[in-house]
Amino acid sequence: MKKYILLVLISTLLCACSADEPDYNVPAAVNAAEGLKKVDTTLVYDSYEGEEAQAEEALETFASKDGLCVIEKKPSYYEVWLYHDKGDPYDVGCAYAEAILETGMDYAEVLEPYLYENIDSAFPNLDGEYTPVIDRINLLKPQIPQEYVQELEGFATVLSGGLKGMEADGKLSYEEVFLASMVPDCLRGTNCNALSVWGEKSVTGERIISRTMDWPMGSTNQMCTAQAVMHFVMGEGKNSFTSVAVLGMLDVLTGLNDKGVFAAMLDAGSGYDYVCEGKKCYSFELRRALEDMDDARSLGEHMVEESKNFTYSHNIVVTDKNDCFVAEDCVDTSEYSAGLSTLRDKDTPLTDGISWDNPDSLCVVNAFLSEGADDSFTISGHNYIRFCKYNEWVGEKDKLSVSDIKSIVTRESTQRDSGWQNIYSYLTYHIVIYDYATGELDIAFTGPEGVVDHPVFTKVSH
Repeated sequence: MKKYILLVLISTLLCACSADEPDYNVPAAVNAAEGLKKVDTTLVYDSYEGEEAQAEEALETFASKDGLCVIEKKPSYYEVWLYHDKGDPYDVGCAYAEAILETGMDYAEVLEPYLYENIDSAFPNLDGEYTPVIDRINLLKPQIPQEYVQELEGFATVLSGGLKGMEADGKLSYEEVFLASMVPDCLRGTNCNALSVWGEKSVTGERIISRTMDWPMGSTNQMCTAQAVMHFVMGEGKNSFTSVAVLGMLDVLTGLNDKGVFAAMLDAGSGYDYVCEGKKCYSFELRRALEDMDDARSLGEHMVEESKNFTYSHNIVVTDKNDCFVAEDCVDTSEYSAGLSTLRDKDTPLTDGISWDNPDSLCVVNAFLSEGADDSFTISGHNYIRFCKYNEWVGEKDKLSVSDIKSIVTRESTQRDSGWQNIYSYLTYHIVIYDYATGELDIAFTGPEGVVDHPVFTKVSH
């Protein structure tokens, strides 16, 4: 196993080596290997100082006849309002589908290729027989909170026009629409990372949270035409919240509720056998937690407590004005695994041999870092590299501003071929940054042209 770990790290680090990046303890013998050459710069040191994010004006507005959904089309994204305070979940789902149809976009052309690319990745040998995918949907559906199922049913019924089954035919069926909101739980997501600074590490002393969302963009980047910011306006007894997602997806990948609780999910590879019978969708459980919980600790503890009930292991970074945690949710309970889920904070001891050298800050990659957790970190070279990059770059200044954070999370050039060991790469779908000092939410949306150097951040309402 040790030889395997070393080989993985060496092979990944060889790909990462460049003229202006440290080698992160690559053995000297590897650096001196015959034929290994330094490449041109892969870093972009553009400053965001003085470059304030600007709000975008709506180009067009669309609404359902009952007013339960309003969609504004903006240059970089769709802004959506779902008024759960004025209608029942099924009607809100129907209204959402109606408003999407009103936009005139070919939603099937955007969504269907993305779904089947993800299906082919999770099930490489189905050969057009999609019963295993439908089985997963049916096994997970009973554990989704019923109000969300009703919302999804209304949405899928109207958007599909009653078409059933699964076939890559350029049309969206009921099952395909339903599956779109279950990808993280049913098929899997991809690379992500996050960073939070506060206190002595923050220029204002207040918290800044940054979340880079890496996500399949589709074979023609068509998913980038469906970037969405969704406002779930809830009734009495529930927190309203904003979700940064994809148009038409009703689970939560990144959310901020009206109590200031920010939460975002990141994969954490485990290698365990997939089990979905009797399991919950963690993306919908996160949505429910944002609606029900008023502080970061409560939300994080809830997700850790529920971790054995989920399909895939994952991290959830969660913050509020006072706290920052990572819910390291391990789903395995076998006798061969520690099966340890942990609510990690800045004081949690880390895996042997790993150190974080920046007080008042916390970094998250696609692995568990807590001491005693299942080790999906040291066997994963790309996670090790990204963690080391963050550790070094966060330490370059005593205090960091929002502009500094933007520069760090976009530092790598998009000209670089390799992506998995990059904080900013060709995989980056959007970057979300929330500043607790100002209450401002800035997002860099990747457009149809793909990821670009020095992306523009847009100020978004929440």
